[in-house]
Amino acid sequence: MKALSLKASFILLFVTLVLGFVLTGCKKETPPPQELTAKEKQFLSAPDAVTCELEKIKISKLDLPKGPVASNFFYYMERQNRHYVKQAQITLANRPFEIILGFHPEREFYIYDMKKGFGPYWSGSQSLYSYHKFDNKFYEFMLIENGTKIAARPYTGPLGIIQFGKGGRELEKVELNGSLKNEDDIAVPVRVINKENWPNIATECAVPVGNYTPSNIYIHYDNLLIRISDNSTNSQYLSNRKDIVYGIQVREDKPYVLDFSNEPKVIINYPPNSQTSFSRGQEIKFAAVLIDPKLDIIIRGLHDKSVKVYKEFKDQNGKVVHATTLYKSLDPNVVIARADGEVIAEGIMPFG
Repeated sequence: MKALSLKASFILLFVTLVLGFVLTGCKKETPPPQELTAKEKQFLSAPDAVTCELEKIKISKLDLPKGPVASNFFYYMERQNRHYVKQAQITLANRPFEIILGFHPEREFYIYDMKKGFGPYWSGSQSLYSYHKFDNKFYEFMLIENGTKIAARPYTGPLGIIQFGKGGRELEKVELNGSLKNEDDIAVPVRVINKENWPNIATECAVPVGNYTPSNIYIHYDNLLIRISDNSTNSQYLSNRKDIVYGIQVREDKPYVLDFSNEPKVIINYPPNSQTSFSRGQEIKFAAVLIDPKLDIIIRGLHDKSVKVYKEFKDQNGKVVHATTLYKSLDPNVVIARADGEVIAEGIMPFG
Protein backbone atom coordinates (compact mmCIF):
# COMPACT_ATOMS: atom_id res chain seq x y z
CA MET A 1 0.00 0.00 0.00
CA LYS A 2 2.91 2.31 0.81
CA ALA A 3 4.41 1.66 -2.64
CA LEU A 4 1.11 2.38 -4.29
CA SER A 5 0.77 5.62 -2.28
CA LEU A 6 4.26 6.75 -3.28
CA LYS A 7 3.56 5.90 -6.93
CA ALA A 8 0.30 7.89 -6.88
CA SER A 9 2.04 10.86 -5.28
CA PHE A 10 4.78 10.73 -7.92
CA ILE A 11 2.19 10.65 -10.74
CA LEU A 12 0.29 13.60 -9.21
CA LEU A 13 3.53 15.59 -8.82
CA PHE A 14 4.50 14.81 -12.45
CA VAL A 15 1.11 15.86 -13.77
CA THR A 16 1.21 19.08 -11.71
CA LEU A 17 4.68 19.95 -13.00
CA VAL A 18 3.72 19.22 -16.61
CA LEU A 19 0.50 21.25 -16.38
CA GLY A 20 2.34 24.09 -14.72
CA PHE A 21 4.93 24.05 -17.49
CA VAL A 22 2.29 23.89 -20.25
CA LEU A 23 0.14 26.64 -18.78
CA THR A 24 3.14 28.87 -18.20
CA GLY A 25 4.48 28.19 -21.68
CA CYS A 26 1.10 28.94 -23.36
CA LYS A 27 0.55 32.22 -21.56
CA LYS A 28 -0.27 34.89 -24.17
CA GLU A 29 1.95 37.90 -23.72
CA THR A 30 0.54 41.31 -24.53
CA PRO A 31 2.77 42.80 -27.23
CA PRO A 32 4.43 46.05 -26.24
CA PRO A 33 2.97 49.18 -27.84
CA GLN A 34 4.65 50.20 -31.08
CA GLU A 35 6.58 53.45 -31.17
CA LEU A 36 4.75 55.92 -33.41
CA THR A 37 6.63 57.56 -36.24
CA ALA A 38 6.64 61.34 -36.63
CA LYS A 39 4.23 61.03 -39.56
CA GLU A 40 1.85 58.85 -37.53
CA LYS A 41 1.95 61.28 -34.61
CA GLN A 42 1.15 64.17 -36.93
CA PHE A 43 -1.77 62.24 -38.47
CA LEU A 44 -3.19 61.35 -35.04
CA SER A 45 -2.82 64.90 -33.74
CA ALA A 46 -6.08 65.80 -35.53
CA PRO A 47 -8.86 66.17 -32.93
CA ASP A 48 -11.26 63.89 -34.84
CA ALA A 49 -8.75 61.13 -35.62
CA VAL A 50 -9.89 57.59 -34.75
CA THR A 51 -8.06 54.27 -34.69
CA CYS A 52 -8.96 50.59 -34.57
CA GLU A 53 -7.15 47.24 -34.36
CA LEU A 54 -6.75 45.11 -37.49
CA GLU A 55 -7.35 41.40 -37.03
CA LYS A 56 -6.36 38.62 -39.40
CA ILE A 57 -9.30 36.59 -40.64
CA LYS A 58 -9.92 33.91 -43.22
CA ILE A 59 -11.78 35.27 -46.25
CA SER A 60 -14.31 32.43 -46.07
CA LYS A 61 -15.23 33.58 -42.54
CA LEU A 62 -16.08 37.15 -43.54
CA ASP A 63 -19.70 38.06 -42.93
CA LEU A 64 -20.52 40.79 -45.44
CA PRO A 65 -23.77 41.29 -47.37
CA LYS A 66 -23.57 39.96 -50.90
CA GLY A 67 -23.48 42.50 -53.69
CA PRO A 68 -21.52 43.48 -56.80
CA VAL A 69 -18.86 45.44 -54.89
CA ALA A 70 -18.13 42.72 -52.34
CA SER A 71 -18.25 40.10 -55.09
CA ASN A 72 -15.70 42.03 -57.15
CA PHE A 73 -13.39 42.33 -54.14
CA PHE A 74 -13.60 38.66 -53.25
CA TYR A 75 -13.23 37.63 -56.89
CA TYR A 76 -10.05 39.69 -57.13
CA MET A 77 -8.63 38.17 -53.94
CA GLU A 78 -9.48 34.68 -55.19
CA ARG A 79 -7.64 35.34 -58.47
CA GLN A 80 -4.63 36.46 -56.42
CA ASN A 81 -4.84 33.17 -54.50
CA ARG A 82 -5.40 34.99 -51.20
CA HIS A 83 -7.00 33.22 -48.25
CA TYR A 84 -6.57 35.72 -45.43
CA VAL A 85 -7.18 39.45 -45.02
CA LYS A 86 -7.25 41.94 -42.15
CA GLN A 87 -10.56 43.17 -40.78
CA ALA A 88 -11.62 46.05 -38.55
CA GLN A 89 -14.62 48.13 -37.54
CA ILE A 90 -14.26 51.90 -37.36
CA THR A 91 -16.64 54.77 -36.65
CA LEU A 92 -16.83 57.53 -39.24
CA ALA A 93 -19.53 60.18 -39.70
CA ASN A 94 -21.17 58.91 -36.47
CA ARG A 95 -21.83 55.39 -37.77
CA PRO A 96 -19.94 52.07 -38.06
CA PHE A 97 -17.93 50.99 -41.11
CA GLU A 98 -16.39 47.62 -41.86
CA ILE A 99 -12.87 47.69 -43.32
CA ILE A 100 -11.22 44.81 -45.19
CA LEU A 101 -7.55 45.12 -46.08
CA GLY A 102 -5.32 42.85 -48.20
CA PHE A 103 -1.56 42.72 -48.59
CA HIS A 104 -1.46 45.74 -50.91
CA PRO A 105 -3.27 48.73 -49.34
CA GLU A 106 -3.04 50.70 -52.59
CA ARG A 107 -5.36 48.24 -54.39
CA GLU A 108 -6.81 45.85 -51.79
CA PHE A 109 -8.92 48.13 -49.59
CA TYR A 110 -12.66 47.71 -49.11
CA ILE A 111 -14.89 49.78 -46.84
CA TYR A 112 -18.54 49.02 -46.15
CA ASP A 113 -21.10 51.40 -44.64
CA MET A 114 -22.88 49.12 -42.16
CA LYS A 115 -25.76 51.52 -41.48
CA LYS A 116 -26.53 52.51 -45.09
CA GLY A 117 -25.77 49.03 -46.39
CA PHE A 118 -23.37 49.65 -49.28
CA GLY A 119 -19.70 49.88 -50.15
CA PRO A 120 -18.39 52.62 -52.48
CA TYR A 121 -17.11 51.44 -55.85
CA TRP A 122 -15.31 53.94 -58.05
CA SER A 123 -11.88 54.23 -59.68
CA GLY A 124 -9.84 54.76 -56.53
CA SER A 125 -12.16 53.35 -53.87
CA GLN A 126 -9.99 50.22 -53.70
CA SER A 127 -7.01 52.24 -52.37
CA LEU A 128 -6.45 53.03 -48.70
CA TYR A 129 -4.65 56.22 -49.72
CA SER A 130 -7.52 57.81 -51.68
CA TYR A 131 -9.71 60.61 -50.36
CA HIS A 132 -12.85 58.70 -49.38
CA LYS A 133 -16.07 60.68 -49.20
CA PHE A 134 -18.92 60.13 -46.74
CA ASP A 135 -21.75 62.59 -46.07
CA ASN A 136 -20.12 65.25 -48.25
CA LYS A 137 -16.89 65.11 -46.24
CA PHE A 138 -13.52 63.68 -47.29
CA TYR A 139 -11.64 61.23 -45.06
CA GLU A 140 -7.98 60.17 -45.02
CA PHE A 141 -6.67 56.78 -43.85
CA MET A 142 -3.28 55.58 -42.64
CA LEU A 143 -1.78 52.34 -41.36
CA ILE A 144 -0.01 52.86 -38.02
CA GLU A 145 2.00 50.86 -35.50
CA ASN A 146 3.68 48.71 -38.11
CA GLY A 147 0.41 47.90 -39.87
CA THR A 148 -1.36 46.52 -36.79
CA LYS A 149 -3.87 49.40 -36.66
CA ILE A 150 -5.66 51.67 -39.07
CA ALA A 151 -6.32 55.35 -38.44
CA ALA A 152 -8.77 57.74 -40.09
CA ARG A 153 -9.51 61.45 -39.87
CA PRO A 154 -11.60 64.04 -41.72
CA TYR A 155 -9.70 66.02 -44.35
CA THR A 156 -9.37 69.60 -43.09
CA GLY A 157 -7.14 71.07 -45.80
CA PRO A 158 -8.16 73.67 -48.39
CA LEU A 159 -10.77 72.85 -51.02
CA GLY A 160 -11.20 74.20 -54.53
CA ILE A 161 -14.09 74.13 -57.00
CA ILE A 162 -14.19 72.37 -60.37
CA GLN A 163 -16.93 73.65 -62.68
CA PHE A 164 -18.04 71.75 -65.78
CA GLY A 165 -18.68 74.15 -68.66
CA LYS A 166 -20.24 73.96 -72.12
CA GLY A 167 -17.17 75.19 -73.98
CA GLY A 168 -19.25 77.42 -76.27
CA ARG A 169 -21.56 74.57 -77.29
CA GLU A 170 -25.35 74.80 -77.37
CA LEU A 171 -26.18 72.29 -74.65
CA GLU A 172 -28.99 71.91 -72.16
CA LYS A 173 -27.27 69.42 -69.85
CA VAL A 174 -23.64 69.41 -68.76
CA GLU A 175 -22.82 66.94 -65.99
CA LEU A 176 -19.91 64.80 -64.90
CA ASN A 177 -19.12 61.96 -62.52
CA GLY A 178 -16.18 59.72 -61.74
CA SER A 179 -12.82 60.40 -60.11
CA LEU A 180 -9.56 62.32 -60.45
CA LYS A 181 -6.05 61.55 -59.20
CA ASN A 182 -3.28 63.92 -58.13
CA GLU A 183 0.49 63.92 -58.46
CA ASP A 184 0.84 61.61 -55.45
CA ASP A 185 -1.49 59.12 -57.16
CA ILE A 186 -4.21 59.86 -54.60
CA ALA A 187 -7.68 59.54 -56.10
CA VAL A 188 -10.68 61.68 -55.21
CA PRO A 189 -14.33 61.03 -56.17
CA VAL A 190 -16.32 63.67 -57.98
CA ARG A 191 -19.46 64.35 -55.95
CA VAL A 192 -21.15 62.34 -53.18
CA ILE A 193 -21.26 58.54 -53.44
CA ASN A 194 -24.82 57.37 -54.16
CA LYS A 195 -26.58 54.13 -53.26
CA GLU A 196 -25.36 52.58 -56.49
CA ASN A 197 -21.83 52.93 -55.02
CA TRP A 198 -20.82 55.44 -57.71
CA PRO A 199 -20.32 59.23 -57.48
CA ASN A 200 -23.48 61.18 -58.30
CA ILE A 201 -23.40 63.32 -61.44
CA ALA A 202 -22.69 67.00 -60.83
CA THR A 203 -22.30 70.38 -62.55
CA GLU A 204 -19.55 71.37 -60.10
CA CYS A 205 -17.81 69.87 -57.11
CA ALA A 206 -15.30 70.66 -54.37
CA VAL A 207 -12.07 68.66 -54.11
CA PRO A 208 -8.84 69.06 -52.12
CA VAL A 209 -6.59 71.70 -53.68
CA GLY A 210 -3.99 70.22 -56.04
CA ASN A 211 -3.08 69.27 -59.60
CA TYR A 212 -5.15 66.46 -61.11
CA THR A 213 -5.68 64.29 -64.14
CA PRO A 214 -8.80 62.19 -64.83
CA SER A 215 -8.68 58.71 -63.37
CA ASN A 216 -11.99 57.64 -64.86
CA ILE A 217 -14.50 60.34 -65.79
CA TYR A 218 -17.90 60.22 -67.52
CA ILE A 219 -19.13 63.46 -69.13
CA HIS A 220 -22.81 63.92 -69.97
CA TYR A 221 -23.43 66.42 -72.79
CA ASP A 222 -27.17 66.08 -73.44
CA ASN A 223 -27.41 62.60 -75.05
CA LEU A 224 -23.66 62.32 -75.63
CA LEU A 225 -21.74 60.28 -73.06
CA ILE A 226 -17.95 60.70 -73.13
CA ARG A 227 -15.52 58.62 -71.11
CA ILE A 228 -12.02 60.01 -70.46
CA SER A 229 -8.93 59.06 -68.45
CA ASP A 230 -5.28 60.06 -68.19
CA ASN A 231 -3.05 59.34 -71.16
CA SER A 232 -0.38 57.31 -69.34
CA THR A 233 -1.64 53.91 -70.51
CA ASN A 234 -3.71 54.79 -73.52
CA SER A 235 -3.58 51.34 -75.14
CA GLN A 236 -1.91 47.97 -75.02
CA TYR A 237 0.21 49.15 -77.95
CA LEU A 238 1.58 52.20 -76.12
CA SER A 239 5.04 52.80 -77.60
CA ASN A 240 6.12 56.16 -76.21
CA ARG A 241 5.56 56.30 -72.45
CA LYS A 242 5.96 59.71 -70.85
CA ASP A 243 5.26 61.55 -67.65
CA ILE A 244 1.62 62.17 -66.78
CA VAL A 245 0.37 65.73 -67.23
CA TYR A 246 -1.68 66.99 -64.27
CA GLY A 247 -3.38 69.80 -66.14
CA ILE A 248 -6.51 70.18 -63.98
CA GLN A 249 -5.10 72.67 -61.50
CA VAL A 250 -7.54 73.25 -58.64
CA ARG A 251 -6.93 76.28 -56.42
CA GLU A 252 -8.76 77.65 -53.39
CA ASP A 253 -9.27 81.19 -54.67
CA LYS A 254 -10.64 80.53 -58.17
CA PRO A 255 -12.83 77.80 -59.72
CA TYR A 256 -11.24 75.63 -62.39
CA VAL A 257 -13.49 75.37 -65.45
CA LEU A 258 -13.35 72.04 -67.25
CA ASP A 259 -15.15 72.50 -70.57
CA PHE A 260 -13.20 70.30 -73.04
CA SER A 261 -12.83 73.21 -75.45
CA ASN A 262 -9.33 72.20 -76.58
CA GLU A 263 -9.00 70.86 -80.13
CA PRO A 264 -8.75 67.04 -80.00
CA LYS A 265 -5.97 65.20 -81.80
CA VAL A 266 -5.64 61.71 -83.26
CA ILE A 267 -2.35 59.92 -82.57
CA ILE A 268 -1.23 56.77 -84.36
CA ASN A 269 -0.02 54.73 -81.45
CA TYR A 270 1.05 51.58 -83.24
CA PRO A 271 3.27 50.75 -85.08
CA PRO A 272 5.81 52.67 -82.95
CA ASN A 273 7.72 55.59 -84.41
CA SER A 274 10.92 53.58 -84.22
CA GLN A 275 9.61 51.04 -86.73
CA THR A 276 10.32 52.57 -90.15
CA SER A 277 10.59 49.53 -92.43
CA PHE A 278 8.27 46.62 -93.22
CA SER A 279 8.56 43.42 -95.26
CA ARG A 280 6.61 42.98 -98.45
CA GLY A 281 3.36 41.15 -97.70
CA GLN A 282 3.68 41.78 -93.96
CA GLU A 283 0.40 42.41 -92.15
CA ILE A 284 0.55 45.71 -90.30
CA LYS A 285 -1.74 46.40 -87.39
CA PHE A 286 -2.63 50.04 -86.67
CA ALA A 287 -3.88 51.48 -83.40
CA ALA A 288 -4.86 55.10 -82.83
CA VAL A 289 -6.08 57.14 -79.89
CA LEU A 290 -8.05 60.38 -79.61
CA ILE A 291 -6.58 62.78 -77.07
CA ASP A 292 -6.85 66.28 -75.68
CA PRO A 293 -3.22 67.37 -76.25
CA LYS A 294 -3.33 70.25 -73.75
CA LEU A 295 -4.63 68.27 -70.79
CA ASP A 296 -3.03 65.07 -72.16
CA ILE A 297 -6.14 62.99 -71.59
CA ILE A 298 -7.52 60.20 -73.74
CA ILE A 299 -11.10 59.91 -74.95
CA ARG A 300 -11.90 56.27 -74.24
CA GLY A 301 -15.48 56.25 -75.43
CA LEU A 302 -18.24 58.21 -77.17
CA HIS A 303 -21.80 56.95 -76.79
CA ASP A 304 -25.25 58.09 -77.89
CA LYS A 305 -27.54 57.70 -74.86
CA SER A 306 -30.66 58.07 -77.00
CA VAL A 307 -29.94 54.76 -78.78
CA LYS A 308 -29.46 51.35 -77.17
CA VAL A 309 -28.05 48.29 -78.91
CA TYR A 310 -28.00 44.61 -78.01
CA LYS A 311 -24.53 43.18 -77.38
CA GLU A 312 -23.26 39.68 -76.63
CA PHE A 313 -20.07 38.83 -74.79
CA LYS A 314 -18.39 35.57 -75.74
CA ASP A 315 -15.65 33.41 -74.25
CA GLN A 316 -12.57 32.11 -76.10
CA ASN A 317 -14.63 29.30 -77.61
CA GLY A 318 -17.24 31.64 -79.03
CA LYS A 319 -19.88 30.75 -76.44
CA VAL A 320 -22.14 33.61 -75.31
CA VAL A 321 -21.53 34.14 -71.58
CA HIS A 322 -23.41 37.40 -71.16
CA ALA A 323 -25.80 39.59 -73.15
CA THR A 324 -27.12 43.06 -72.43
CA THR A 325 -28.21 46.36 -73.98
CA LEU A 326 -25.75 49.24 -74.10
CA TYR A 327 -25.67 52.80 -75.33
CA LYS A 328 -24.64 52.94 -78.99
CA SER A 329 -20.90 53.50 -79.39
CA LEU A 330 -19.98 56.19 -81.91
CA ASP A 331 -16.86 54.40 -83.14
CA PRO A 332 -15.15 56.29 -85.96
CA ASN A 333 -14.53 54.90 -89.44
CA VAL A 334 -10.79 55.07 -90.16
CA VAL A 335 -9.38 55.24 -93.71
CA ILE A 336 -5.73 54.48 -94.55
CA ALA A 337 -4.64 55.89 -97.91
CA ARG A 338 -1.48 56.42 -99.93
CA ALA A 339 -0.06 59.87 -100.56
CA ASP A 340 -1.85 59.97 -103.92
CA GLY A 341 -5.22 59.30 -102.25
CA GLU A 342 -5.51 55.60 -103.05
CA VAL A 343 -7.38 53.89 -100.18
CA ILE A 344 -5.48 50.88 -98.86
CA ALA A 345 -7.73 49.90 -95.97
CA GLU A 346 -10.63 51.19 -93.95
CA GLY A 347 -12.79 50.04 -91.10
CA ILE A 348 -14.26 50.75 -87.70
CA MET A 349 -11.72 51.50 -84.97
CA PRO A 350 -13.40 51.03 -81.57
CA PHE A 351 -12.57 53.36 -78.72
CA GLY A 352 -10.50 51.91 -75.89
